[in-house]
Amino acid sequence: NLHAIRNIDYLIVVHPDFIDQANRLARYHAETDGMTYAVVTPAQIYNEFSSGAQDISAIRNFAKSLYDESDPGKKLKYLLLFGDASFDYKNRKSDNTNFVPCWESWESLNIINSVATDDYFGCLDDGEGNGGTDKVDIGIGRFPVVNTEQAQLAVDKVIHYNTKTTETFGPWRNTITFLADDQDYNGHLHDAETLANYLETTYPVINIDKIYVDAYEQISTPSGQRAPQVNQAINNRMDKGTLIFNYSGHGGEIGFGHERFLELADINSWKNWDKLTTFITATCEFSRYDDPARVSAGEQVFLNPNGGGVALFSTTRSTYASANLALNMAIYKNNLFTKKEGEFPTFGNVIMNSKVVGGDNDRKFILIGDPAQKLAYPDFEAQTLKINQHVVVDNEYDTLRALQHVSVEGNIVDANNNPITDFNGTIYPTIYDKKSSIMTKGTDNDSEQENFYLWRSIIFSGSASIDNGQFSFDFVVPKDIGYNYGKGRISYYFNSDSEDGVGYYENIVIGGFDEGAAGDTEGPKIALYMNDTLFKPGGVTNENPVLVAYVEDESGINTTGNGIGHDIVATIDGETENKYILNDFYSSDVNRYNKGVISYPLRNLAEGWHTLSLKVWDIYNNSSEASIDFRVVSASQVDIESLYNYPNPFYDQTTFVFAHNQADHPVEVFLYIYAADGRLVKTMKRNYSPEGYVFSRLVWNGDSDSGEKLAKGLYICSLKVVNDDGSVGTRRSKIILAK
Repeated sequence: NLHAIRNIDYLIVVHPDFIDQANRLARYHAETDGMTYAVVTPAQIYNEFSSGAQDISAIRNFAKSLYDESDPGKKLKYLLLFGDASFDYKNRKSDNTNFVPCWESWESLNIINSVATDDYFGCLDDGEGNGGTDKVDIGIGRFPVVNTEQAQLAVDKVIHYNTKTTETFGPWRNTITFLADDQDYNGHLHDAETLANYLETTYPVINIDKIYVDAYEQISTPSGQRAPQVNQAINNRMDKGTLIFNYSGHGGEIGFGHERFLELADINSWKNWDKLTTFITATCEFSRYDDPARVSAGEQVFLNPNGGGVALFSTTRSTYASANLALNMAIYKNNLFTKKEGEFPTFGNVIMNSKVVGGDNDRKFILIGDPAQKLAYPDFEAQTLKINQHVVVDNEYDTLRALQHVSVEGNIVDANNNPITDFNGTIYPTIYDKKSSIMTKGTDNDSEQENFYLWRSIIFSGSASIDNGQFSFDFVVPKDIGYNYGKGRISYYFNSDSEDGVGYYENIVIGGFDEGAAGDTEGPKIALYMNDTLFKPGGVTNENPVLVAYVEDESGINTTGNGIGHDIVATIDGETENKYILNDFYSSDVNRYNKGVISYPLRNLAEGWHTLSLKVWDIYNNSSEASIDFRVVSASQVDIESLYNYPNPFYDQTTFVFAHNQADHPVEVFLYIYAADGRLVKTMKRNYSPEGYVFSRLVWNGDSDSGEKLAKGLYICSLKVVNDDGSVGTRRSKIILAK
């Protein structure tokens, strides 16, 4: 009896195939947010509101009854459409995706006038529903899923995004990235600058990253202009994580830009499960969800099983740039970061309140995601109290000079500026030199060269302990700063096991030279690995290994990017034209400014032997270089490079170790022990999701499958490894059991 339902916060309209996951999500919000809810299928709604016939107005009318007839203060707030949509209401297409319908305009052939939207279901005031300037009255989102695996993934993402753990915490939660297309007289760059400048002025604690296409080299290919450095910059940012990824420019159902600087292959390569991003795409039809013949790029961002996005404010049809900017600004202005009663707004309320221009352009923006979801922005704040033992004072500046040893002290406070004396955890300070001026290249005829500014030159990036709400750290200012005097910046991110926070301080001046600085003529020490420290030179990897380098220098590592040729640089097989600049991928150890790690994910390496070389500079501009050889074998084929056990011979127990190429791919491991006469005496099986390329977790105490201790002598070990694709790798070795 749907007509009897009243006083609920959250309505989920779900295809029957996904109802278990819809109930799981509803229960989650009831338990964590205290929401009341109803979970119903389209057929149930049609049965009571359209005499059983499919009619999208029935869904709207049911939502309107919940909105109109509930008690004051208990009106419907959120609607989630749990299932993909299709323009084919009559299911004439094979493999149709009409799980939960959307609203389609009469005009379907004109690229500008065609509209597919979910707004119709939320225009609930009397007389609304005819389009035009009707105002959406509830927060609406959609999960464009087509099977139970995707349905579970969508709910998993929401719950994981909201789970506060040391794995999901990180400085990415205080970063917003702006990507701007080239062409159109720098219009897209100007739009991104307008948004970035607003945020930097209104919420200065947030770190802004900028990827502007015309600031990167382009290459000519038989398929047209390409900007591979932009693809790399986007993928690097997704690896590092970003709270919001905001794009302004040309786009479509298969990616961004005429230069294809974001393609489906990029989207599906992302593995940022612990750093799920919220996307805002002010572009055309990036998230078209009503074509059963294609899964759009925006949908693939949401459906990436290894990461991608937790939500998208995105478009289903072609749109106008000027109206896109207005809506994009409305998402930020007095909206996304504006707390009410101490809480950030839900994504449903954000998109509802951002539709300020009206008309079809607004209708083409939808929320892919949970309308009851909130932004995962930190709650607490870090304050700077002392610099070099000097108590900081408003309107007074401390000067940091090249090669000067600097100490910083601070504390943790709540939203009311009260010290939190029981906060224990880790703080991650980043010290910036003056803003960098970056000139675009004016590659296209209708785009002139233009400057923009960015906090990019990092003096120090480290970590320090927080004890009872207090922290301190020290570092040495690199020789490669800009010697002219100007304002710098300290940015903080910090977390405990269950809470996190941010902070910033800009009353510092960077410039000049410390005449009393000690000398240093030794370069850094470098230890190179792939994925983890178990990797040995000459070992096997798959096509996507992670470069891991442990570096140490008595003075500290140079990451400023100011000095010509003084970047942290990796090359593969001597290809200097394709070098990797890794300044942003270095972080100091906790409470150690002179020791840290570089971690960088490599992608799509060719099979065969490679040599990776890494060059690192210290803050005195002394350099060191190290290299490591490795062999790439595609992860689609299991390759077991070696198998051994230690100790061998053994008495009480021995550990088996094997090198493989299945990092980040789940495998089944089978180990069979045979006596010298060929009898199978022991079988061991493990399910394993390796992070590295060496497995060392199989231990044998010399017993048989029946538990009896075996006699001393020679035994044969046979290893079998099976991956998800069914590929099998094998290896054999000999064992001596001593008594």
